[in-house]
Amino acid sequence: MSDPTAEDFLVNQQIKDFAFDLHDATRRSHLAEDIKRLYTVEFKELSEKYCDKQPWPVAEAIASQCIGNDGAPDAYFLCVYRELMFRHMFAKLKTTLEDRLAAWANYRALFDFVLAGDDAATELSSQWVFDILHEFVYQFQSFCQYRTQNSGRSAEERSLLEASDACWHAPTVLGYLLRLAELGRAADGPAGRARAPSPLHYQMGYFATISRSRVECLLGDYEASVAALGAVDPFDEGAEFAKIFSCRLNVLYHLGYSLMMLKRYRDALATFDGVLAHLARLAKHGGLQRFPAADQVQKMNDRMLALFAIALALAPGFPVDDGVAAAIKDKYGDKMALMERGDAATFDNMLTYASPKFVVPSIPDYGAPVNSSHDAYKQQIRLFNDEVLQQQKLSKIRSYLKLYTSIGLDKLARFNDESVAAFRAQLVGIKAKLRLDDRKPIGAARLDAAGGADDIHFYVKGDMIHVDEPATQAARHDDFFANQMKKYDDYIEVVKGLDAKPPPPPASPRAAQDRD
Repeated sequence: MSDPTAEDFLVNQQIKDFAFDLHDATRRSHLAEDIKRLYTVEFKELSEKYCDKQPWPVAEAIASQCIGNDGAPDAYFLCVYRELMFRHMFAKLKTTLEDRLAAWANYRALFDFVLAGDDAATELSSQWVFDILHEFVYQFQSFCQYRTQNSGRSAEERSLLEASDACWHAPTVLGYLLRLAELGRAADGPAGRARAPSPLHYQMGYFATISRSRVECLLGDYEASVAALGAVDPFDEGAEFAKIFSCRLNVLYHLGYSLMMLKRYRDALATFDGVLAHLARLAKHGGLQRFPAADQVQKMNDRMLALFAIALALAPGFPVDDGVAAAIKDKYGDKMALMERGDAATFDNMLTYASPKFVVPSIPDYGAPVNSSHDAYKQQIRLFNDEVLQQQKLSKIRSYLKLYTSIGLDKLARFNDESVAAFRAQLVGIKAKLRLDDRKPIGAARLDAAGGADDIHFYVKGDMIHVDEPATQAARHDDFFANQMKKYDDYIEVVKGLDAKPPPPPASPRAAQDRD
């Protein structure tokens, strides 16, 4: 410990002792129990006792307690401490633009230390590392929303924002997560952990992979969100991320949402089903209240239940766990009935409630006093509503087909005010719509092969529509044709990406001689 400074006399002795012990545990002794106790217990107790309505002391005030091997304050550890300080500030207190910019500068400094790779002396718990990256994404999300709220902004604040365009820039945020992810590539398993300079580097890389999936979802790039998980198996309850329950909830929520927005409803339902069944069992015995952040767990549970209900209304053939079915009936029973009838307003309200807070990554025009913070989520809701409108006719036809084992094509066409030819074509389209694109793997996991989203199965023979039992694993002719239609769609996408210009005519022999 160095000689006391003027700032030392302004800091409570217990906080100074905490800073000293935390520095020693994370940078020297590396005792896991000490790190866990200091981070999860003592930091919380001291925050409640001394910093409930005020920020933690600035890093310079406790720097004398954190001396490195070179005899100077440990800059690496002070970045870790500042991250704790800012996280407490954003959770408990009112923050300013200057605080947001200072937090960004500190995250950059901390990640630069980690990416340099030449200092392997720091050790943190898995929970701590996840919390750092989770907070990093939250503050990015918060800043993007903050800077799009231009109404009532002062000229001084507007000027500072214009001068800070590079702060919390989406490509830079994703760049850090990508570079960190390379430190702990989950695809390499134990080999990746062994190659990492330290356990901290591996953990940073591992949880950066998960955090990038969340960022891509918030940006509305759902394919990238699913792909970002790479070799992480989101359904492996023994995986490192699943040992931190808040992390597991976060992963499955954003993954399930992304799959649903990609129209992979069965995959989305399978993603939510296991964790919702677990939460339903806990809720039955009051277990949800035992979590450290019980209100956040309950909120996440309610949102995932809403998303599950939406996906189930669009893919009603999915087998639902009894506990999950009871929870949906209890909380969203009336709304579920409306969605099954294709009520667009109910879909809109449910999705608005259950969606994450999307971000507008572009820098707004600070000179226009316009609040555009809701533009991103409104765009996502609008896109999903287009899909719901397409499903409305499907819902009506399904309700008719459930009443018959066979019905004339002309009769059902009259029920729907369509000509026979147009209705026949519509049935082909519905059959393709009911065949969901659930073939692609999810991270390291691969769910069941593609299956029908319908709770009925029908086929057309001549001028009659025949309805039989729900689709089984037995091969049917419609599987073949639906798969061919899917391949055709893939070919169309490839063709769209090709250069449509015709090739130049072959040169004549004379022209070729002239060129030479």
